[in-house]
Amino acid sequence: MIRFCIIGRPWRRQRGQTFLVIVVFIAVFLLAVLGLATDYTQVWAHRQMAQGAADAACQAAAADLFLNAISPAASGQNGLQPFSWIGSPFDCSTNAGSPPCAYAALNGYSGSNVSVTFPSSLAGVASLPGGFGTVANPYVKVKITDHVPMSFTKLASSTGTVDISASAGCGLNPVAVPIPLVVLHPTSSGALSVAGAATIKVLGGPKRSIQVDSTSSTAVTTGTVDLSQAGPGGSGADFGAFGGPSTKPAGVNLGTSGNWVQPSAPIGDPWATIAAPSKPANVGTATPIPFAFNGCPDPKGCVEFTPGDYTACSAGTIPPGGDACLLLPFGGSNPKFNSGGANWTAGQAYPAGALILPTAASNAGSFVFQSSGGTAGTTAPAWNTAQTPGQTVAGGGGIVWKNMGPDSTTPSTAIFDPGLYYLGVNGLSIKQATVRMSTVAGDGTNGITFYFSLGGSNSVTVTANAGSSAACTSASPGSGTPNNCVVSYKVDGTASSVATGSVPSRVLQCPGGAANPTEVPATINGNILFAPCSGTYGSSDGKNRGFLFFQSRSTAANASWGGGGQFLLSGFMYFHSGTGTTCGTNTSCLSMNGGSGSGAFTLGNIVVDKLNMTGNSGLTMILNPQVTFQVLKPQLLQ
Repeated sequence: MIRFCIIGRPWRRQRGQTFLVIVVFIAVFLLAVLGLATDYTQVWAHRQMAQGAADAACQAAAADLFLNAISPAASGQNGLQPFSWIGSPFDCSTNAGSPPCAYAALNGYSGSNVSVTFPSSLAGVASLPGGFGTVANPYVKVKITDHVPMSFTKLASSTGTVDISASAGCGLNPVAVPIPLVVLHPTSSGALSVAGAATIKVLGGPKRSIQVDSTSSTAVTTGTVDLSQAGPGGSGADFGAFGGPSTKPAGVNLGTSGNWVQPSAPIGDPWATIAAPSKPANVGTATPIPFAFNGCPDPKGCVEFTPGDYTACSAGTIPPGGDACLLLPFGGSNPKFNSGGANWTAGQAYPAGALILPTAASNAGSFVFQSSGGTAGTTAPAWNTAQTPGQTVAGGGGIVWKNMGPDSTTPSTAIFDPGLYYLGVNGLSIKQATVRMSTVAGDGTNGITFYFSLGGSNSVTVTANAGSSAACTSASPGSGTPNNCVVSYKVDGTASSVATGSVPSRVLQCPGGAANPTEVPATINGNILFAPCSGTYGSSDGKNRGFLFFQSRSTAANASWGGGGQFLLSGFMYFHSGTGTTCGTNTSCLSMNGGSGSGAFTLGNIVVDKLNMTGNSGLTMILNPQVTFQVLKPQLLQ
């Protein structure tokens, strides 16, 4: 027993010491875990703060990159820093006032801990589409280094800190947005000018109805701009101006849902990626046609144009089917036809719908006749037996010829077949004339695009009571009541009344699109032009009309729409070239003047360097918020 006790005491002491060691070990382990957890929490928290600071600094930098790319004149304007910090890498020990450094400082990071670089690309981010042109600095990257103090880890480290880093990549990225009326000039005073009794009214469309990009404090000078029925809900929409004025002008009505937004970041050119048309291989033609044929609404007859190349067109006397410039009305110093059509020829094949003008000797009324289809015989029909429009006469080869009434060698009304009209000298000029759409298929796009390849006044020019002819109350070929009347257009595409010749027309909306806007009257007079529904310059969904007027970007234009008549233009109007001070020389302008009145409608968008409205001109724009185009936006990308 004694030996057992002697031997047993050391055993009991050893057990207690082991227990103590275990307790100490557990305590040290728990302290280590707690210390590591504290250090980990410290690192995680600092990493989150650094990442948030990097994101904020990066997005602030990208906003200036965007402005520098689309509107360099914004440098130093409206409280912005000059853009001189953009382009060369730096850390925030210099350029402390630059947007990335200022935002990093607001989040607790400054000096050499913040670096800013300008890579030409970002991993995993697609390059900008070529249509946006060359952007010298499309991306920016901000990296923040944080020296985090350690609680436990410093026991094993001589520094006592752990460096963490956070980075963010930002830049310009294409984003699809609905387009308002956009005035692009970057610096001009009065870039949007609505003077006198002129008015702009916008119905429907996106949240922002108008955007003026100019930096000038007087970028907007307005008389009456009514946005009270604009916007997605029809209760108002925003008016954005980058420059000014700083407060809403008295004549601007924003409705209950709109706001005057100033400064509002420029939107830039929403159609920058849309390539200009190539010159067509075929030459466009002009042909005299009688009343009601292919939709001609003029009892005296029309000129029907086909799409094609008009850069070498004639302004003189041409044969039917010749290449005449789009100078209306025909006659005087403008183009004119040397005859109303070709004579009948024995043995010639005449497809259904072909028109001829038999000689006056056997056709006392100088009436045009239409073939039912076939090959002419050897003996001419007795034209003088069918000298009333609508009468028919039998011809050789089984052809039946129908009297279509007279046409004119100097028509004052034109109709256009669907397709691309590539214009050169003179452009499209309408003076004391009316223009409409034909009802033929043309190229199948259901509309027309006028591309103006030259600048100056070789664009669209509408003057002197264009589209002001009275509406026909009754009409028959060669005459009308009142005199010089034109049959009204019906927006649903149905034919006019029997009393006015049952003239067919093309429906306002594209096939498969929405119903006709209720704001447009069921019948309307004056000039009616529709852009294509499909094809390169139509809508991608085939339901909305695309480009109606497309001015070359490489040459400045002075486009104008005036006169005293009504008009309905469905499609986009695009006049963008240059940043100078003179319309038609170094910047593109659209001027609206005269008495276009309350019957003037545009369904679509206007993008122009400068827009000037004077007199008592009125413009009602019906915008579609569903039609979107890509614009560059500054975004956090990685």
